[in-house]
Amino acid sequence: MKILLIAAIMCGLNAQDSDHKDRDNKRSEKMEMMMVWKLTEELALTPEQAEKFFPRFRQHRDELDEVKKMERALGKEMKQKLKKDKDIPEKDVKETVKKITELRKKHVDLEAKFLLGMDDILSPRQLANLGMFKQKMMRNIGGELRENRGKKWKQDKKKRRRGSKKRRGF
Repeated sequence: MKILLIAAIMCGLNAQDSDHKDRDNKRSEKMEMMMVWKLTEELALTPEQAEKFFPRFRQHRDELDEVKKMERALGKEMKQKLKKDKDIPEKDVKETVKKITELRKKHVDLEAKFLLGMDDILSPRQLANLGMFKQKMMRNIGGELRENRGKKWKQDKKKRRRGSKKRRGF
């Protein structure tokens, strides 16, 4: 009986934690699906190309995610040091900067290795599109965010005007 009670409590705790993870996973799954759709469209992949391309693409994304996690961990560690101590040793700061710089170099190297390694699957035109894809997608997302922010700002401005009188002069 005690075992069942403990198991039920553990399941309840895991369920609460998994709700947050489920939401995050659903969001990342949607982003992944959108990325796959956009890539397929942008590169005009044939089914045969897509079959070979996406496993490598996912592996590449996993490698990049690992590098990003390490970079975030270093940043988090530095923030904790800043909270604890007013003066951080110069040695620690330089060491962290060097590590982050190395991780960023690794990120760039992984990008280049992936892109140049796709020449057995993609045509030169597709390789060029792939190289520009990330920038193009980020620009599009940024444009959509600015557009949405502009709409929200205009709506807020209209709400503010409704309740107040127009004033002239000083």
